[in-house]
Amino acid sequence: MKKKLIILISVFIPVLFFDQLLKYFVNTQISLFQEITVIKHYFNIVHVDNAGVAFGFMSNYSSLLIVILTALIILAIVYFLFKTKISSNLLVFSSSLIISGAFSNLLSRIFQGYVVDFLDFHIYGYHWPSFNLADSSVVVGTILFFISIVKYI
Repeated sequence: MKKKLIILISVFIPVLFFDQLLKYFVNTQISLFQEITVIKHYFNIVHVDNAGVAFGFMSNYSSLLIVILTALIILAIVYFLFKTKISSNLLVFSSSLIISGAFSNLLSRIFQGYVVDFLDFHIYGYHWPSFNLADSSVVVGTILFFISIVKYI
């Protein structure tokens, strides 16, 4: 239990800090929809406000509903993490990535009503939807989580 908590805190604090810092910087220093080319034809920094979840999904839904669902998902993962007998470092690390990314986006939704997305990858005219560090944390965490679970099946 103590090991799980140490890993959770060790992942949670840096992800939350850097994600919120980057969102604050983009929100205050880059105009909405402004693009800054980092690697021509491949990567931009762009300021996009996302009222939905991944790829703008659920943007037509109440922000309160999104906040409640996100909070319930975070609580379910925390419950699973501390109640499961599985204690592999990969499972704990992956769960911690999901929790911290989801929590950071949850804070943004609560205090701003939206999430700031700013990472814009593309190949010429083909764009991947913009995302942020918290989104990356959730995606990487989810992939690692499934890898860690497959080991026990």
